[in-house]
Amino acid sequence: MIEIKGIHKWFGALHVLRGVDLTIQDGETLVIIGRSGCGKSVLLKHIMAILEPDEGDILIDGQSIFAMAPEDQDLCRLQLGMLFQGAALFDSLTVRENVGFSLLEHTKLSEESVAQKVREKLRLVGLSGIEELMPASLSGGMKKRVGLARAICNEPKSILYDEPTTGLDPINADVINDLILRMQKQLKVLSVVVTHDMTSAYKVADRIAMLYQGKIIAIGTPEEIKHSKDPIVQQFITGSAHGPITDHLEKETEPL
Repeated sequence: MIEIKGIHKWFGALHVLRGVDLTIQDGETLVIIGRSGCGKSVLLKHIMAILEPDEGDILIDGQSIFAMAPEDQDLCRLQLGMLFQGAALFDSLTVRENVGFSLLEHTKLSEESVAQKVREKLRLVGLSGIEELMPASLSGGMKKRVGLARAICNEPKSILYDEPTTGLDPINADVINDLILRMQKQLKVLSVVVTHDMTSAYKVADRIAMLYQGKIIAIGTPEEIKHSKDPIVQQFITGSAHGPITDHLEKETEPL
């Protein structure tokens, strides 16, 4: 279980997260939606303890990740797989070295044992036989799947996805959606997916939470979100140019 309690984060005068509260259960896929720049990726970085909150806390299985000793924090991170928005592969390493990087750096497994795990994870994401290719020779969809293979190579308890379908055509985006569902079904992991792609959100989510102006303003099943009476939620999920979100932005940019 991941519990996010009253997280606040400032960057200078910019108050990005303004008291975020969320509880995510084991085996659940929670999708966080919201406009670009609203703080979704910032929240993921707090779960990974890449960023520390100015106020609030995050508990993983009942323990505060920010109160842990650095070595315990590193061990906790190994239980969190992360698929970055641009896959974030190392350009100078082969697919095999990218996928097995964490195991080679943080375990005492032999190179052959790591290579075997790499083959298993690549097979799981439908990419057998590409171990010696370089990232530059991969398509965007393949890079995302290699990134996912790397995220699950440690067999984590939780997987975090940062905009997993961004930059992909509809077919490759749906391949990633199917992989997210497969990871949950086969690995029984807790998943947090950050996206503004509502097609993806409706397909993979057990619950959807909307982040707006630094707070969670709505949370529920896909059907509950789809039929929300909140005009802010409705404007976002329908992609309308007119509504309270754009009205608020227009007021902010009006000359004094």
